[in-house]
Amino acid sequence: MKKRSREINIFSMSALDLFASALGAFILITVVLFPFFPNTGDSPERTAEVRAELDAEIASLQAALDAALSDAPEIQSQLAAAVTQTASLQQELGACSTRIDAIEEEFDTCRQQLQQTFVLVVISWGSGDDVDLHVVDPRGNEYYYAEDSFPGSDAALEEDNTRGPGNEIWLSPQAIPGDYEVYINMFSKSDTSPASIRGSILHQDGRLELPSTSLSSDGEKPLVATFNVASDGSVTIR
Repeated sequence: MKKRSREINIFSMSALDLFASALGAFILITVVLFPFFPNTGDSPERTAEVRAELDAEIASLQAALDAALSDAPEIQSQLAAAVTQTASLQQELGACSTRIDAIEEEFDTCRQQLQQTFVLVVISWGSGDDVDLHVVDPRGNEYYYAEDSFPGSDAALEEDNTRGPGNEIWLSPQAIPGDYEVYINMFSKSDTSPASIRGSILHQDGRLELPSTSLSSDGEKPLVATFNVASDGSVTIR
């Protein structure tokens, strides 16, 4: 009997809880939706219209939210692809910058090479005398049979003849800019007649004639010519 009474009390309490919950929900809905039902009066038709408008608005918002959620993965994929493409473009830009730097270095090297010139000085004579060519470069190095080359220089006396008829040749594959002096020395006179010496300066743009020189005795060493190599590789004589 006591058990049956307890079941009835529990059932009564559950019904009261359900009623209270429903009433609270109704009050909450009324408070929330009250502003959306202005001046509806007692017209059910107007209430239905407002409810329909709210339902339509909610449905539209829900559809927009669903569409946005549906498009989110694709947008994220596109964003990831854009980030990857940007990184690839940055790498290509870095590679292009490196190639441009290399091209500029090659251009500077070519320009420097174009501004350099080889210079070859040659003399020749027809007598049996021993004639020597001497060339003094802008550094003060004097090239001749006893010192035919110097450290740090690619220039050298390439040919020395101790008895004529003969030739002597001095060559600088990449002549440094500055003034050069050309001397001719009668080292040993064996013929009775004067020795006639002629010569030329050859460079990448052409040929310049040295003044003809006549030597009659041992030890004569006149300055035959001074020539200049400019920074652009051009050669002039004076």
